Amino acid sequence: MERRIGVLGAGGMGSAFAAFLARSGQDVVLVGRGGPHVDAVARAGLLVHPQDGEPWRVAVPVAARAADLEPSSLDVLVVLTKAFDAADAVRAAAPALAADGVAVSLQNGLGLDAVLAEAVGADRALVGTTTVGATRQEPGRVTITPVTAAGGAQNHFGEMGLAAGGSRGAGVAAALTAAGLPAVQHDHVGEQVWSKLALAVMSPVSAVLRATVGAVWASPEGRGLVREMFDETVAVAAAEGVVLDRERAWTHAAGVFEGTGEHFTSLCSDVLAGRRTELAVMAGAVHGLAVRQGVPAPAHRVVLGLLGALGVR
Repeated sequence: MERRIGVLGAGGMGSAFAAFLARSGQDVVLVGRGGPHVDAVARAGLLVHPQDGEPWRVAVPVAARAADLEPSSLDVLVVLTKAFDAADAVRAAAPALAADGVAVSLQNGLGLDAVLAEAVGADRALVGTTTVGATRQEPGRVTITPVTAAGGAQNHFGEMGLAAGGSRGAGVAAALTAAGLPAVQHDHVGEQVWSKLALAVMSPVSAVLRATVGAVWASPEGRGLVREMFDETVAVAAAEGVVLDRERAWTHAAGVFEGTGEHFTSLCSDVLAGRRTELAVMAGAVHGLAVRQGVPAPAHRVVLGLLGALGVR
């Protein structure tokens, strides 16, 4: 049975998800909050530009604002706003979710289970991670990474914390996979979420240095600091009951860093542009748990302190 899928958040990520779903013929609506980009998509469709390939355009149905959605009209709500916008955005969209529907957060960081549970109920909430890479450019256009364009990005979601809507997620992974966004639903997604947090330690280091991933990785000191924060994250995960294979996870992370090259992390890009960041739900949340659990995390403390001194929040 076809599901009506709402993609909440019309930034680069949400726009890319909606475009892939629309191109595969699925019943999708991109839910924004007004503005030139949403207007452009409604008028002329969305132009998707792979970084190393030919662009393509697809018509994407748009709800300029969540209030424009019909009540109980969505079977699935894929949440891809910035983490700090999630509470207000999901609360506004909640009336559009059917009684037997499910909201799936694929955002960065910790705490999204509580946000979704408060807005739609724990039994209608799932959380996860994505490696899709997309950036909104001028209105009506997004760029996507080569891996995303090739269908190699990965999405993982399931129950974690207060999010307990597992049985309602049936078919969501299939819908995403059919659209070229490979997805897996897990009984419990803690390992995947914490693995993403461990991988994301490059972000605050690159933001402190105002440097690309390639530049940080080329520096023995930078590489060493990233490794310290990585090890601290793995230790905090273990204290929270999620045991990661440290060396396997580090081998994967090192491969990602090695292959990323001269690319700014999203956190670094936000800092350079003077935008609000997701630091609080990423490294900030990890450090907060380290303090609560009594896990030493000096590298997190120093890097977060430097970012704080620079006014980064």
